[in-house]
Amino acid sequence: MKKGVLLLFCLIFAFSMAGCSNDKQGASGSEKGGEVKLKMWAHQGQPKEVDFYKKRIDEFNKEHKGKINVKLDIIPSGTGHAYEDKINAAATSNGLPDVLDMDGPFVGNYAATGILSPIDDYVEKSDKQDFAKSIIQQGTYDGKLYALGAMESSIVVFYNKKLLKEAGIQAPETLDKAWTWDQFMEASKKLTKGDVRGLTMHMDLGVGEWLTYMGSVFVWSNDGLLLNNDRTKAEGYLNGPESVEALNYVKGLFKSKVVSVSNGPADFEEGKAAMMIGGVWLIPGFEDYKNLDWEMTYFPYSKKKVSPSGSWAFGVSSQSQHPKEAAEVVKWMSNKDSVIEISKITGMPPARESAFKEIKEYDKLPKKVIKDQVLNTAKARPATPAYPVLSAKFAEAFQAAALGQDVKQELDKAAKDTDRELERFKK
Repeated sequence: MKKGVLLLFCLIFAFSMAGCSNDKQGASGSEKGGEVKLKMWAHQGQPKEVDFYKKRIDEFNKEHKGKINVKLDIIPSGTGHAYEDKINAAATSNGLPDVLDMDGPFVGNYAATGILSPIDDYVEKSDKQDFAKSIIQQGTYDGKLYALGAMESSIVVFYNKKLLKEAGIQAPETLDKAWTWDQFMEASKKLTKGDVRGLTMHMDLGVGEWLTYMGSVFVWSNDGLLLNNDRTKAEGYLNGPESVEALNYVKGLFKSKVVSVSNGPADFEEGKAAMMIGGVWLIPGFEDYKNLDWEMTYFPYSKKKVSPSGSWAFGVSSQSQHPKEAAEVVKWMSNKDSVIEISKITGMPPARESAFKEIKEYDKLPKKVIKDQVLNTAKARPATPAYPVLSAKFAEAFQAAALGQDVKQELDKAAKDTDRELERFKK
């Protein structure tokens, strides 16, 4: 009887130990050769862009079968910052995915608030050097790399070839011949005739990120800054003399009536404006306007040539239990094949120099303008945890300038509000 009890005890002990062993193996499947399962979020952009995300993740899963499997969720962007709001909410409830994409300017905020983990340890130096400098700039915060993008962006001056020819105006075809602010103003005035404006700047998009994305370049080109070099102070920079002068130039464009605050969304395409400061993502839509014979030239400059940059990028969540594997997804989504594919699908400029060499259409006009800007004059918006406030306040100041209001007064308010936000993040 005692022997039977002892035997039963030994059997129970053996089974319980086996159960513990199996539980442990399941919890650390990656260490035991199991498949690591990751979650990824991507914003709901244009249909072709979403299809690209799905296709590339399917290919990743096939390539890494038995090692890593990624479940991709496409998150509706909604209006305003709905996607960003979802990320912030998930961060507070420990519900972030392993990998997420984000609009470039928000990298600094996500890094400072602990939403992202740095990926320097997983990216080879030679690979990093292949990216456009602006891509590395937008993905870096406090000297650490947090995000990599597959595509770049830029803003150019589109122009109606017929209207410029009739006005006897030759737009610059090389970067070294780019228009100065004075030349751009002169051309805009000359092209303003009757019901046709010389320029549209898409003020119809309202007071939002577009005005900061486009408007900040005027400040930088005039040797100004939105924040100091340490990105810790706005006072004296956002409202500094260079910034004030830049927005007063913008104010002058509207005062001269070469551009209107109440433009329509397709004034350029419909021939109601001879030129347009617009994003390169608009190019595919030109096909819908059969009578539009367009070209593009470089962003005008004051003291130095600068162009806007920045697009969506991929990063690793700080809540991921598998940062190494998550970083593999980031690298996959921004590798050369991905960069070339998404550029061809969306028409957006590639994020890598090697990709530019393979997409030959960027070697000649009109797309050579985009390549020249991305590789030579592109500047990312400042990586700062206060970016959401900085962007909103700068956009308000830009709108105020367009409406003829006091530029210095508006920038003073913007600097004060931005510094108040920066104080929240000081250690």
